[in-house]
Amino acid sequence: MSISKITTAAKQLVNEDGAEQLSFSRVADVLGVRPQAMYAYFPGKEQLKVALIIDFLDELTANIEKKLVGVAGEQALTIFGERLHTLLLAQPEMTRLAFGGINYRHQEVANEHLRELINLLEQLIAPYTANHTEMLNEARLFRALVFGYVQNELWGLFQFSPVPAQDSFEAALKQVIGTITSDS
Repeated sequence: MSISKITTAAKQLVNEDGAEQLSFSRVADVLGVRPQAMYAYFPGKEQLKVALIIDFLDELTANIEKKLVGVAGEQALTIFGERLHTLLLAQPEMTRLAFGGINYRHQEVANEHLRELINLLEQLIAPYTANHTEMLNEARLFRALVFGYVQNELWGLFQFSPVPAQDSFEAALKQVIGTITSDS
């Protein structure tokens, strides 16, 4: 048994049944061990959740960074937005856990990993802004668009619309990127 095996099994359970159903006994069943064996790796369920969130955030950041190699400007912002949107929707239960399952103010380690993802976006936006405040505002606008669409899609609020959610997201992303890049 290892931290990696535990988090892999826990992530599978979260993706299948939701974070609310996560327990040491369910993870132990998947691994074929007794629940007490997991306490050597995680003091409790909350620490396991944080480990899952950190792993998820790192996957998001690494995946987006890989797609951004050799790309800059508006194309990089488009890739960042589209990739983040796609990755978040691909694992809805992990997305719900990562962006609704903990308070980042009280989880400094998880917050550091979230900051890596945010810093990547801020680096892409910085060339289009005159100062730090403007850059933060533009990055928040960008994140609000992506996370807002993801949340609305996960809630099913776009399912009966005559305009497909993906089409609407792409149009809104293009509009926000145009706003960010034309302000410079």
